[in-house]
Amino acid sequence: MPVNLPEVYIGKDAISALQAFIKLKNFTAFTLVTDENEYEALGREVETAIRKIDRSLRTIVLPGKATPDETYLIQVLLEPDERRRVYLGVGSGTLTDIVRFCSHRAGMPFISLPTAASVDGFASTGCALTIQKYKQTIMAAAPVGIFADLDTLTHAPRPLIASGFGDMFGKYTALADWPISYHIAGEAFSQELADRSRRALQTCVDQVPVLHDQWETAMHKLMEGLVEEGICMLLQGNSRPASGAEHVISHYWEMKLAREDRPPVFHGAKVGLAAILVARYYELLRQISREEALERLQAARMPSAEDEVARIRSVFGPVAELILAVQQKALQQTPEQFARMCHMIGDSWDLIQQFATAVPTSAEIKDLLVKVGGATHPSQLGLTDTDVHEALEYGLYLRRYFTILNLGRILSIPKPEGVF
Repeated sequence: MPVNLPEVYIGKDAISALQAFIKLKNFTAFTLVTDENEYEALGREVETAIRKIDRSLRTIVLPGKATPDETYLIQVLLEPDERRRVYLGVGSGTLTDIVRFCSHRAGMPFISLPTAASVDGFASTGCALTIQKYKQTIMAAAPVGIFADLDTLTHAPRPLIASGFGDMFGKYTALADWPISYHIAGEAFSQELADRSRRALQTCVDQVPVLHDQWETAMHKLMEGLVEEGICMLLQGNSRPASGAEHVISHYWEMKLAREDRPPVFHGAKVGLAAILVARYYELLRQISREEALERLQAARMPSAEDEVARIRSVFGPVAELILAVQQKALQQTPEQFARMCHMIGDSWDLIQQFATAVPTSAEIKDLLVKVGGATHPSQLGLTDTDVHEALEYGLYLRRYFTILNLGRILSIPKPEGVF
């Protein structure tokens, strides 16, 4: 099935480009969704631009700083209006996900107007939403256009920019997890998209040494890289070109913070910090010889479905049934299937080591984060040692796909210690 890619424009005259696009598509009516902060950053300017070309417009300014949960989704979905309107999402990742979901439910296209180069999901179809304090990705639709105003991007808050870089640095570990899952668990894999994702990552990494001297160029390249990652996800049909163990760890933290009514943390900040942990896991993996791996695989035992169900219920409480649904296939694994998986790991050991070698050390990822102003210690994000330990232990239950967390469990690799 052919994939419709969004029109993408990143530059100083993005608003003019938006107006031209609207005329080209003959869109006549719009719903602009933003929050109080983003309205001042760009929303008011977009509002003026739409009215200048004589289009019907209604504006929804969500109170405070929007979060991707049912409270804000309902405010948009229940806003009464008889006209069918194209949605305009003005904001960073959270606003984009809210608008993506609501426009999809309304059966209408949407246009994304990012205010910060903060996440990689602008071009994708997935909405990262927290429903009943459970973080889940709900598939919706990609935007028909992405118009990023460079002046707005360059003046975005530094923590949001650090978040964008953190999300990109997470690709180092995601792009090792994905091919390993292909060889071990038979997951669909595209070398073309993996290469494309890695090129986008490298483009962003190349901006780190020149970040402060060439700020505007760096913001342009960072935004390009983030959009490109979203397009890779769009073409693959899921998040795997850009998401691995670092994301499930981040999702666990996000759920725990929400469940305990603790302040939320930018997505990319959590992903960058998690990438340090996952990179350390890969360091430990690289230390295991083929002979030692075979010994560990011989000793590996499949956890019983009963024990896994009890563990999930104990850890996840009110959302356990949702987690169990995600893990349904894994819970139905037979001893014979587990033995075949262990055999595949042994047979693929050289390949696994090849993928592991491509992951930078935890110290190298930490250094990149320091240079962009990202968090390199859990305490900087309000996270505790317990939060870190639990995410490493239980994060693997949040997604269906196979990552280093699953491999580490089979091989009895100890949890990373002393990383921070």
